[in-house]
Amino acid sequence: MSKKQVTLKAVLGNGVFYWVCEVEADTDEEAIVAAEHLFLSETSDNDDWQFNEFDVQPFDKSGQE
Repeated sequence: MSKKQVTLKAVLGNGVFYWVCEVEADTDEEAIVAAEHLFLSETSDNDDWQFNEFDVQPFDKSGQE
């Protein structure tokens, strides 16, 4: 097994959510499953988690059609 950094991306109705973590796994597929399980464990065991880093940018309407 080796340590792998995994980034999971979920496209939601009003935005995109990223989960980045490190897991021990033999294959990329195992790493993805381990990261998903770690995310579920972190969020289900802690009802009071919050975002602690922010980046706010002005909305650029010129890129819209």
